[in-house]
Amino acid sequence: MAPVTTRSMAKSDESYVFDRFTPKKRTRTSFRSKLEEAKRQKQLLEQKKEEKIYTEEELVAHFGADHLTGVRECQRTLDTTCERLLALATEVEHFLEVTQLTEKVQGDIEAFCGKTRLIVRSKLQKQYQKMVNDALSPTYTPPTKVSDLTGFWEMIELQISQTQNAYEALIQLKQNNWVEPEPVPTKVLKPKIVNKPAVSKATAAKNIEKAKERAEKMRIFREEQRAKKAALEKQQSENTVPMETQ
Repeated sequence: MAPVTTRSMAKSDESYVFDRFTPKKRTRTSFRSKLEEAKRQKQLLEQKKEEKIYTEEELVAHFGADHLTGVRECQRTLDTTCERLLALATEVEHFLEVTQLTEKVQGDIEAFCGKTRLIVRSKLQKQYQKMVNDALSPTYTPPTKVSDLTGFWEMIELQISQTQNAYEALIQLKQNNWVEPEPVPTKVLKPKIVNKPAVSKATAAKNIEKAKERAEKMRIFREEQRAKKAALEKQQSENTVPMETQ
């Protein structure tokens, strides 16, 4: 066994001291994120346990028959609209199998399919479906009314109509053998110049006199108002009793 020299001992001591006092990487952030995720999962489990399936009689007693009828009608409209839009996207997507399409037409078809499915996924099946579910939940606060559902649907309906117009344009392009029609030049209509009837000198003079009379009446009215205000302030100052000096 080789003897341990003083230099080797000092070196080993230095490495021990270095390893002992070298700061280690902390994983507090990952630990905190795991803790928050576990807490969130626990809250979701507790929320699912607290959820109650209400019967039709309980919903009618809580909301009323008119509310339930309106919410169910909104649900039917949502289901039929989602089914129709997804069918349009699937139909248009088959147009890409045609080999004689230009890059612009291919881009329009892909944009239509992506936009249509995004509307269905984010606006309808996510946001609007959540509002419909909240409208049938007695514990949701503040309560979602049928007017809230119809108001939100009116905002989405504009995008749905634009999607329908884009679909009709693609169908028309298909019927035209994928040849885009030439733009029709629009005629620029010049505005018509309407000649106003000339005003005679006598009429102009009468108008000037009437304007002067109106201005004079307004001046007299303002002076009378100032005089009344000054007289009222003077009367109030005279009626006030001066305080006795102690």
